Amino acid sequence: EISACLVGSEMCIRDRRNVFKSALAYIVGCWVIIQVLAITLPLFNAPQYVLKTILLLLVICFPIWLIFSWIYEVTPDGLKKTVDVEPTESITTKTSVKLNKIILAALCIAIVLLAVNIFKNPKTDLVRDDKSKVIVDKDRSIAVLAFADMSPLKDQEYFSDGISEEILNLLVKIPNLKVISRTSSFSFKGKDVTTTEIGKTLHVNHILEGSIRKSGNTLRITAQLIDVSTGTHVWSETYDRPMDDIFKIQDEIAAAVTQQLKVSLMGQSIASKKVEPEAYNLYLKAKQLYDASNRDDNIRAEQLLKESIAIDSTYAPSWVLLSTVYFDSGLNFAYKPIKEATISAIAAAKKAIRLDPNYAYGYARLSKYHMLHWDFEASNINLQKALQLAPNDANVIREVAINYLNLGYLEKSITMLEQSIEQDPLNYLSYYNLSLTYAWNEQYNEAEQAMNTYLQAFPNSDSGHNFMSLIYLGQRKVDKAHIEIEKSIDPFWSLYRKCMIVYAAGDKKKADRLLNGFLAEYSIDSWPNIAHVYAFRGDKNKTFEWLDKAYSHRDTSLLEVLNYPEMKLLWGDPRWNKFIKKLGLPKNHGFHLD
Repeated sequence: EISACLVGSEMCIRDRRNVFKSALAYIVGCWVIIQVLAITLPLFNAPQYVLKTILLLLVICFPIWLIFSWIYEVTPDGLKKTVDVEPTESITTKTSVKLNKIILAALCIAIVLLAVNIFKNPKTDLVRDDKSKVIVDKDRSIAVLAFADMSPLKDQEYFSDGISEEILNLLVKIPNLKVISRTSSFSFKGKDVTTTEIGKTLHVNHILEGSIRKSGNTLRITAQLIDVSTGTHVWSETYDRPMDDIFKIQDEIAAAVTQQLKVSLMGQSIASKKVEPEAYNLYLKAKQLYDASNRDDNIRAEQLLKESIAIDSTYAPSWVLLSTVYFDSGLNFAYKPIKEATISAIAAAKKAIRLDPNYAYGYARLSKYHMLHWDFEASNINLQKALQLAPNDANVIREVAINYLNLGYLEKSITMLEQSIEQDPLNYLSYYNLSLTYAWNEQYNEAEQAMNTYLQAFPNSDSGHNFMSLIYLGQRKVDKAHIEIEKSIDPFWSLYRKCMIVYAAGDKKKADRLLNGFLAEYSIDSWPNIAHVYAFRGDKNKTFEWLDKAYSHRDTSLLEVLNYPEMKLLWGDPRWNKFIKKLGLPKNHGFHLD
């Protein structure tokens, strides 16, 4: 009788344990946690081992949870061992109902999270081609190398480079395809490197290379698409055509590459703009001259472009390049009055847009000109149009970054510059610009790292060492700033920096002498820079005085200077809000207002 009672009591205790439901609740709860982490961890760039570690801990804790559920039960007085709870006092029936609700709710949440994760990351890794072969479609990235000049006299490099770039420009229009910009992809020209090495350097999975042989009016173009991971040719083709078919060949190559990469055109078609072959030939020659970036070649490029336009005036790229050449004739090389050069540049850019309303570079150039004339609304409209037409073009992205900077959006500018580097990783000028913007955002460590990357490519860069001195000054490493500025020989920039470095070192008398020399030499046109020096010295009145002078002359660098950390000295002063408001900036500008 006693034995039967004990057995009955043990069965009663066992029935009161909700071990199975507790285990189910634990599993469903873990599922919810994993789903949440799978969605949120990538937002913080968390490494993969974090999720794996958490999953391992949850697995390890599962048997501990089961043992705990077996030994304890919930009572109105808290947790107690099941063997110590009288059957009449047990509330396990109520606990069982609550566990049912918890399991059901957790399952609903888990299903919703799973749907979100699937929607956010659709499975597009595998698709099938026309022959039902499974191919990988998750790494849609390509670099177009400079095609080799195989002409008998080796005198057609301008032409082979131009054709390569035209194919690149066609591919960059394709949505969801990462195309490395010209500066990076052409940097391997003449170098003995494998396609695998190029792919790793540029972070792409496909390389397009080829050669061009031009003899008279006859062309032989060979193109090969290479899978970087295997080094194999995915596709290759040779075209023997007359010069008149050059645009058709470009389109065929771009279409073939697109088909091989299985990239959706989303209903869009890509095609070259047709132009008379001789006009196109002159355009390519002018482009090669302009890329040399010197006064004489700029003059010759202008002449060739005018000859090209005289033959065929319908080709928008010729007008945009002419616009750029005009602008540089007044700004960079100063062989024309700046006002005349700018008027001609604007007219040429507008002509390009009339000829081809979908040509992004025309809008990008117009945006630049409008910004220099402080027409912020027109600048933004044109820039957004350029970005809409060519969202993956590194040159357009850089223009967007400059636009953000001039409107006070430092963090947005940094984001766009980082995106530009992703598209054009070997364009070291982008690292220079990124370093400057980091420094103005007081991210000095990141600025130093970016500038070091730039200086590795250009170790003798005067401007690089000059700005590195300012980075060290921001880090309060005055001795290092002294060392860097001594590597700079440019009279303006060197004296400009020394005015602040010497002041920071505590030698006020020498700093005053340097500042007086700077004023004597450069006060006629360096108003924003002088305002910066006074802000560094903590002199509000002088800073506002020179900012006002810069504003009265509509100095193009004033907007940039307003981003400098030293300008925070003026925040809180009633004159600051008044000054910012009179600039005529868009309502949604990013500059601080008290």
